[in-house]
Amino acid sequence: MNKAKELLTELQNLDMDIQSRIDEINELEAGLLSSPKWTADKVKGGQARKVDDVYTQLIVMKEAIEQDTNEVINRKLELGRLINKLRNPKHRTILRLTYINKIYVDDICDKMAISKSSYYNMRKLAIEELSLILEHLE
Repeated sequence: MNKAKELLTELQNLDMDIQSRIDEINELEAGLLSSPKWTADKVKGGQARKVDDVYTQLIVMKEAIEQDTNEVINRKLELGRLINKLRNPKHRTILRLTYINKIYVDDICDKMAISKSSYYNMRKLAIEELSLILEHLE
């Protein structure tokens, strides 16, 4: 698979990655907001964990996940900016609708008033142009 197709596939999958991180943050926040059921009981042979230590760990985890999420969002923006470099606005539109908005081919064809064969031809040309742009960046 060429570099352009790899980047477009990555772009298509970033939303799931972002959503899973947001879900993880929401679960941590729900845990932080729930009533404390933690005790400072000592497990046999272990150290006592204070409630504050647990909350501190949860907050640190939440901040780390938020930082990772920001990096993934920035990657999505970066890939979207690469699409913006295409000269043909229809090519940009096809790649955005396909890989960012994840709209079905039939709906894209209706929206752009083009046939499926025109869609596939334009998408192919757009990917080729994106490959050239990526070659120049390297």
